[in-house]
Amino acid sequence: MKSKDKYLVPVPDDKGVHIKSAGAKGEKYVYKYVKFFRNSEGYPRNKARSIGKLSTEPGMMIPNSNYFEIYKVAASLPDVAVWDYGYTWLFQKVCNDTGLADILHAVFGPRSAELAAMAAFIIREGNIMDHMAEWQERNYLSDIDHPVTSPEASRFFSSITQEERIAFFRLWVKRHYGGKSVCYDVTSVSSYATNLPEVERGYNRDHEDLAQFNLGMFCDEDTRMPLYYDRYNGSLTDRSNLSCVLVNAEDIGIKHVHMFMDGGFWSEECIQSLARECDAFTLGMPVYLTDAEQAIRQCRNQIERYANELPDYHIYCMGIDSTLYGVSGRIMVYYDPWNHANLCSELSESIARMEAELKKCRRYPKSKLKYFSRYFRLTKHEDDNGFDYEADTEKIENQQKNKGFFLLFTNDMEASASSLLYYYRAKDADEKLFSQIKVDMDGRRIRTHNEQTTDGKTFVIFIACIIRSYMFGKLRQYLHDNSTSMNKVYSQLSNIIMIESEGKQRFAKALTKKQREILQQFGAHEAILKSLE
Repeated sequence: MKSKDKYLVPVPDDKGVHIKSAGAKGEKYVYKYVKFFRNSEGYPRNKARSIGKLSTEPGMMIPNSNYFEIYKVAASLPDVAVWDYGYTWLFQKVCNDTGLADILHAVFGPRSAELAAMAAFIIREGNIMDHMAEWQERNYLSDIDHPVTSPEASRFFSSITQEERIAFFRLWVKRHYGGKSVCYDVTSVSSYATNLPEVERGYNRDHEDLAQFNLGMFCDEDTRMPLYYDRYNGSLTDRSNLSCVLVNAEDIGIKHVHMFMDGGFWSEECIQSLARECDAFTLGMPVYLTDAEQAIRQCRNQIERYANELPDYHIYCMGIDSTLYGVSGRIMVYYDPWNHANLCSELSESIARMEAELKKCRRYPKSKLKYFSRYFRLTKHEDDNGFDYEADTEKIENQQKNKGFFLLFTNDMEASASSLLYYYRAKDADEKLFSQIKVDMDGRRIRTHNEQTTDGKTFVIFIACIIRSYMFGKLRQYLHDNSTSMNKVYSQLSNIIMIESEGKQRFAKALTKKQREILQQFGAHEAILKSLE
């Protein structure tokens, strides 16, 4: 048996392997790129690890521990394959448990295995596909018999047709839509591409100076499961396109819904579309509206009574029948005393900081007049640049009066104030989905350059989002109790190693306590042990 420092292996000829000189003697070492990413300015960057020292024997090298880790070859048994097993095994189990595997196979046939593998990669590594082939080398994917390179991934994305996506959505919605309440929200996805019809300048929610397309997502309120998305032009506003989105959603099976949406959708056009297309809707109502201010004034002096209390939330609510833009419904006025006290305290602190700034000003602050005038009256001295100021108590007290109030408008005349609040607050499921796509799976920018590839890659990211959302739901309590993250969970799972030799498979080591606890959230502790029997 050869020791690691004497063991010679051929210099790998796969992508990312390169040689650099180091040290005073200029000795040559072999490196391999292990991570590809883009920096905050969007430029491609990479990270490399040394895998050994170049030997004097042509084409050979002395491997180090990184080589055996990256290429999963045991130093003492070079004919043994070693795989990261736990993450990909659990991913496949979740696909089976949710019915996703069956639906993907029904729509895509044998291609479904490659699609699922790309979704698994995106969850774990992000959406830059350049190093998926290297990731495959480390992970056990029994249904994939070829490396998925970046060009191969692009070709796969382009091969996904609109008919296949619609077929998937119809089957998925049929299986996972509960038939009751759904939430809907929109985000923008930036792109450097200039030749995509739907990539246009518009309101960029990430405040990037880039064109984008819009992505509207439907989510089941009860299960938090992503149901369907609609991609549309970046220049279209959420309000103007809502009617088309609702019709498209109905076509794939999202019917007879109670929609919950935030106040960003507030407009006459949206409210009339919701009333026309949905069985019921509940919409956040901005407090600055004239109708909202009137409702608050009507309720302010009588809302904080026992008859109006919602015990589960420790807040109060009154409903006012109203007709807005020709749609009959109720304005639900909610008041949170605790939030009122906190917001008033924050307002006082903000005013105090502003007054401290004014005290330091030697001249009339003309450039910041709008800023200070929110809470102060400023009077410029006629004979010099000095000024006097005093707090505008009327403005301040008017703002204090409305702190702690928030309003909903609904045309559901039977739902209770508590249930409306519960489902409205639950709509943050969509916001969390967008956070998963943009932050956890690096989906802030799409990095595609034609329409077909963009459509296909967006669909695969959506499949990844389904699985990650399901996993997050199962792990929510575990993450909270252990103050950990999904990425750390993935690392624990990936460290469940499988060894394959002479047609037999076994675990490299026993499961740790953390690994067992994670798997138990899925009822999978015993199942993974039996998977290699």
